[in-house]
Formats: sequence, structure tokens, C-alpha cells
Amino acid sequence: MVAAAFVIAQLQTVISREMDPAMSAVLTVGHITGGATQNIIPDSCMFEGTVRARTPASRDRAEASLRRICEGVALAQNLRAEVESIRGAPMVLNDDRLVDLAANVLAAQFGTAPEVQQGTSFGAEDFSFFSERMPSIQIHVGSGQPGRDDRVHNSDYQPDEACIAQSAVALTRMAVELLS
Repeated sequence: MVAAAFVIAQLQTVISREMDPAMSAVLTVGHITGGATQNIIPDSCMFEGTVRARTPASRDRAEASLRRICEGVALAQNLRAEVESIRGAPMVLNDDRLVDLAANVLAAQFGTAPEVQQGTSFGAEDFSFFSERMPSIQIHVGSGQPGRDDRVHNSDYQPDEACIAQSAVALTRMAVELLS
């Protein structure tokens, strides 16, 4: 447990000390488990977390640092470390040209410029596999009902279904503009 606590504390220095600040990344330990009671030294301890980065190179570097720290602390403490890295979906990469097109089309449709995020996002989902292979853009549709504070990924979420038709029109306008 002491070694795990030290590793977790050292992992917090990876982003601030080893990564390019212009290519932000996140390394989070969100789960730790070990032992069964307060007065017995446990045989093992396990923790889990996530690495998110804006570039594949930054992701590789953060994961290599994580592995080096875990294995180095284990060696220093005369312990054994097993590091298992399971890569999920990569970060979403929005194509700048498509972002500009979407901003113009959506401003024309709704009368105001929408919030637009250039470049990469820390969002990671299967759409990102498309964005690795071809120019793509992921659009987040504002679908909350007026007067409600709930958001997606919440059991109380109640979407305003009018957004479906508005989104279909917006995507159609973008496709027509792109193909023109």
C-alpha cells in the first residue's frame, strides 16, 4: 500500500514535468484497492486509471512514463509490479477545414456562431477511429430542455427532441456546402 501510494504521487508529476505543455495530457488514478483490514499488511494492491492526450506521441510518452515509474518503484521497494495498459479509443481529431465549414453553416442556420472547438478533444469514443483515417468533425448537439439542468450521461436526462430535426437540417446543409 505504501509503494502504491508513492507510485500514485509520482504519477502526478508525469504531466507537469515530462510532457510538452502545448500538447496537454491527463493522467488520472481513479481506483485503488488492496488489503482487507486496517492492521494487516496486504499481499497486493491494485490501482487503475486513465491516460488521455492530444497526440499519439504524447499518449505513448505518458504511458511509457507510467510504466517506468511503476517498475522503478517496485524494484526499489523489492516488490513486483505488473502494468497492464489497455488502450481504448483515441482522442477525437476535428479537421480544421470542416470545423470552419460547420461554424459558417450553423451560424447561417441559427443566426449566431456556435461554440467551436478546433483540433483535438479529450473525448474518446469510437468516432475517433474515423477521424484518424479521414477528415472528420464531431458535432455535439445541444439537446437539453429549456429550464432543465440535466446533461447527457445522467439518469435524469430528458432531451428536447426538437434538436433531432434541427440537427438533420444542419447536417444536410453542411453536406450540400461540402459537396458544392
